[in-house]
Amino acid sequence: MLKISFVEKKSPAMRCGLKKDDEILLFDGEKAQDMLDAAYFDSQSSFTITVLRSGKTVTLQVDKPLEIPMGWDFYDECFIRPRWCANKCIFCFVDQLPKGQRETLYVKDDDWRLSFVSGNFVTLTNVSDSDVKRIVDKKFSPLYVSVHATEEDLRKRLLGNPKARDIMPLLKTFAQAGIYMFTQVVMCPGINDGAHLDRTLADLFTLFPYVRNVAVVPVGLTSHREGLCNLTPVSKEVACRTLDEVEKFDAKCFAQTGSHFAYCSDEMYLYAQREVPDYDYYGDFEQLENGVGLIADFRYQFGLAFDEATAAKKGSFTAVTGISAAPLIEQTIAKMKSRFPDLNADVLAVKNRFFGETVTVAGLLVGRDVADAVNNAKVGDTLLLPRVMLKETEDVFLDGMTLERLKEETGKNIIITADGYEFCRAVLECE
Repeated sequence: MLKISFVEKKSPAMRCGLKKDDEILLFDGEKAQDMLDAAYFDSQSSFTITVLRSGKTVTLQVDKPLEIPMGWDFYDECFIRPRWCANKCIFCFVDQLPKGQRETLYVKDDDWRLSFVSGNFVTLTNVSDSDVKRIVDKKFSPLYVSVHATEEDLRKRLLGNPKARDIMPLLKTFAQAGIYMFTQVVMCPGINDGAHLDRTLADLFTLFPYVRNVAVVPVGLTSHREGLCNLTPVSKEVACRTLDEVEKFDAKCFAQTGSHFAYCSDEMYLYAQREVPDYDYYGDFEQLENGVGLIADFRYQFGLAFDEATAAKKGSFTAVTGISAAPLIEQTIAKMKSRFPDLNADVLAVKNRFFGETVTVAGLLVGRDVADAVNNAKVGDTLLLPRVMLKETEDVFLDGMTLERLKEETGKNIIITADGYEFCRAVLECE
């Protein structure tokens, strides 16, 4: 159902005759399925809309400039309800959550529509032929695809889904239609690494530039894996071997196209105890949300602010982060202190008790672990927390603790920073 909740004055929606509470039935004579159709036609210049109004159907003509939005909004119940995942991935992070948390943490969505709208990675195992046709016809691009392996038997094993749709024919169909795709491989040592990873990278590169790139990320394992598939964590040796493999392959791609194609996430470099590549290596940072280039971007953004810095701010500061990022933050603070010796700042690296100490990234720290660590350490009057610790749209940690509750429990002022630029300006006076 697409029911209009608001029509902006003097907008194309109002000029064509749309009204609040109109229920859209058809676009250009075809059934209106969901908000993607509304978004698609919002980007068109001429089309018809058939609505249900007071029990009667009314067809309206829309003519507008391409760049002018319709000026409408819809009731909350009209927005996409995610499709449930049909897989049982052997590395599924949701299956590794501790019991008894809020229900929303256990939602397993795998919906290509959210891939297009929000950049969620999906496996495409539950797309129907009609979905494929819709994607192709309306050019819903880009999509974010979890591939993991292009050898179909291996991929089905990884997904725990013997009925999974073959991936390469599907990706080829989208590529032929001009659909761009960003892909990822969750690398599980001894399963889809080595020669299998080589095969996957090579297969995906045959679809360049429509497969824009691929990110190889190490499997994440928590301490809550009772009854689950026995998986091996990524060691320094495996991380080094994987980096060598991916970087060698990418060098060939770059020589052919002038573009980098295969990346490893920052976490792989941390496991390998190697320096991440420079900022320019990551191009447009298209896989940033996948942890690819976060460190390089942080350093670059920090540098922009640091060039403007004039003095240390008064007060005492503690940067709270995960074990993985602690060395980077320590180096950054040391750099600030070298210019401004009066800066009173330090770092608190928090161990993850919630998921287990094998999970070391800041984005998976929960409020309770942060509160306990702060209350059991000597910290500054102001805490600096990275935005990735909180939900995208709310100041809430993964365990449900609110930012306000954390302030109450610690008695500290808290500043949330999204990148290196904000981090620098939080503790230094800048022009």
